[in-house]
Amino acid sequence: MKTSHLVAVTSLLSFIFGCTEPYALQTRNFESALVIEASMTNELKNHAFKISRAYRFEDAQTFENGATVYVEDDAGNMIPFSQQDSMYVSDDAFLPDPQRNYRLHVTTADGKTYSSTPQKQTSVNPIESLNPIVTNLGTQRGVSICVNAYDPTGSSRYYRYEFEDAGRFRTPLYSENEIIIAPDGGDSDPHPDIILQPRTEQAQVCYKKGRSKNIVLASTRDLSEDRIDNFPMRFIADTAYVINDRYAIKVRQYVQNLESYTFYETLRDLSSTGNILSQTQPGFFYGNVRSDSDASEKVFGFFEVSTVSEAILRFDYDEIFPDNLPTPWPYECTQKSLNPTDWTLSPKGDAWDIVELVNNNQMYFFYWGEGDFYILASDQCVDCRRTGSNVPPPFWQD
Repeated sequence: MKTSHLVAVTSLLSFIFGCTEPYALQTRNFESALVIEASMTNELKNHAFKISRAYRFEDAQTFENGATVYVEDDAGNMIPFSQQDSMYVSDDAFLPDPQRNYRLHVTTADGKTYSSTPQKQTSVNPIESLNPIVTNLGTQRGVSICVNAYDPTGSSRYYRYEFEDAGRFRTPLYSENEIIIAPDGGDSDPHPDIILQPRTEQAQVCYKKGRSKNIVLASTRDLSEDRIDNFPMRFIADTAYVINDRYAIKVRQYVQNLESYTFYETLRDLSSTGNILSQTQPGFFYGNVRSDSDASEKVFGFFEVSTVSEAILRFDYDEIFPDNLPTPWPYECTQKSLNPTDWTLSPKGDAWDIVELVNNNQMYFFYWGEGDFYILASDQCVDCRRTGSNVPPPFWQD
């Protein structure tokens, strides 16, 4: 009996897990599978889907080019999608009708057709609040970001969570000046020019940005009421530098139906063991999209129509941990005193070291030393852009 081993090192897993590292699975008898990432929400926007192929660990990811993609409702209305780079984007912005059932249809460039089961938009249940609760995870003290929601109609029941977050930080060493290495300016020496000039943008205060990397699910199906009560969807250790100054998180809550929730629950459980589409998994892990002509063809992914709500939480470190000492800077800060006019060749002069260190982004100017020497310091200790962004996320407030 022939066994086909599929490798799920696909963008779908990156989409669902955030930036989860790919699994180096076996690639013998590799068989391609269409991968569908298609989610519509109760937002007026141009909705976007991703269609690709499962691929072997040693190969580059293959996006499915030239497909015809549309969504059809149960009244016969068609919503066309057009390819834009590696995504299929609806031609017009639209808001799904909560009274309609929708099906996804895909025709690949080779003429094969695929369609999903009908999906109806889930009920609306917004996040009521986000609470930071100090707690322990094992022996690690930290803060849990907890979600609260309540549906008095009891029609939600199944939830999935994603987040974006950012922590503000400041470099311990900084200068308003920076070194620029320029080609020889035509002066009497043949050396590069070491130019010390004012910075063109600030690089002391930055934001360490992140997003969810795991599938986070919650269900109230076994509870007497449809209430999410301080559900801990993210834990941050009190020693994590992302919260050392000020922190903000934007949480998105998706209300799912049972079919969608079960798909993500299975995917989460398999990912914890590394068995997604691997040779040790019995059978194939299907979603709700299948081939129209070949029931045995392998298609991975899910088309869903869910409602989503957002909430933002912001706090300063000392608001949550008033008795803690400041979190130490997580990087080693090395300094060197170098003469910018020493161009000797043997032994190699300090100026050559400055050129090499700055060009390789290893060290940057910190301050003037004695005798007009330059004091350089480790890159991440001087320029916060080495480990973050000096542009705050849209949901940030000081």
